[in-house]
Amino acid sequence: MAWIRDWSWRLALIALPWQTRWFTEGPSLGGLPWEQGRWAFYLSWIPFALTVLLASWQPFKPAEHPLSKRAWVGVVGLFLIALPVCLSIFPPASVQWLVQVCMLSLFAWAILHLNVGRDEFVAWSVLAIVPEAVLGIGQFFGQQVVGTEWLGMSPQLPATPGVAVIEVAGRRILRAYGGLPHPNILGGWLAYGLAMSVLYAKSLIKRWGRYPVEVCAALFAICLVLTFSRAAWIAAACALGVAFFLSWKKSWTLEEKLRLMSLGAVILVCVGVVAAAERQLVFVRATNDTRLEELSTSERLDSIRAAWIVTANHPVLGTGQNTAILALSQAGFGIIPPHFTLLLILLETGAIGSLGFVLLVGRWAYAVRAGVIVPLLILLPLGLFDHYLWSLWAGQSLVMLAALAQLTKPGE
Repeated sequence: MAWIRDWSWRLALIALPWQTRWFTEGPSLGGLPWEQGRWAFYLSWIPFALTVLLASWQPFKPAEHPLSKRAWVGVVGLFLIALPVCLSIFPPASVQWLVQVCMLSLFAWAILHLNVGRDEFVAWSVLAIVPEAVLGIGQFFGQQVVGTEWLGMSPQLPATPGVAVIEVAGRRILRAYGGLPHPNILGGWLAYGLAMSVLYAKSLIKRWGRYPVEVCAALFAICLVLTFSRAAWIAAACALGVAFFLSWKKSWTLEEKLRLMSLGAVILVCVGVVAAAERQLVFVRATNDTRLEELSTSERLDSIRAAWIVTANHPVLGTGQNTAILALSQAGFGIIPPHFTLLLILLETGAIGSLGFVLLVGRWAYAVRAGVIVPLLILLPLGLFDHYLWSLWAGQSLVMLAALAQLTKPGE
């Protein structure tokens, strides 16, 4: 039984980035299927449920019962965040969101209850991203995403309207998707992988050896450039700088420092070479002066203005989780959600849910203390310029990984 318990959470982490799922048909918005408006069951939930079940059979530690006053702050925060489900303008979407968050919360509890070590948790979460990076690199150079139900991937071609591309010199260049719904989401996962690879370089090198860690970091760095996700670039740059500084402080011997310098050099060389090779595409994303870039920026600004208007009509409990697109559509503002996570939370959960969010984040920050820095540097840029950390399973999973890594048992 012990080996099942130990491998269930590892399989859950490996399966987490993949979007394989069973879903029902739901309503359409703007002539397109409404992603959040359908019931879905993700393949990764099977090892999730097994991990939670096996963890519940383990004896509870004295610190786990009764809950401390500080722990109740987090419980109250979760309750307030969940409360808007009761008055949602489309309950199925909000219930689906709640189920996803409950699955992640239970899995996080199971990891903590099983006393999984931080080094091991980080190692497996980093390892889970490697196939995504390899796949993303292949997709960019092959200029095609091959669809497969088994991996939860839809086919994508540069000529298809709505696909994430960069327009340059009359050509449409496909961005790297990996096995995730959008290149921006892949970029967020890669930023996490890079930051963790550097922050925990000492333990990863001890576990895998120097060269496997450098290969992983190289794959993450190359693919990160090819996602052309500006928010992910910012997140990776900020988090990597701090992660390198913190990891340097933990490196006591000259050999450890040299290995860390080598890892940093590998990342810089990979980013520099790929950025130079694809400098025209990087320049387009950086300057934001082509038709598609200007259209994207205009649509995002319009959606933020519209979101404030809709939010004012639902100030207390919002419109309900996962219903922003529906609320905006009903108000005549289109179907583009605000690419600003804090505003999206306010729109969907109102003042009550936003208060719960503040309580929950505050309780987590108090628990991890100094460990809050790197996760926040990863998540803040992503949340400031996109919505998926709140609205999509792939984003919610990333938040869980970044937050939970700092709560697990520290390595020796």
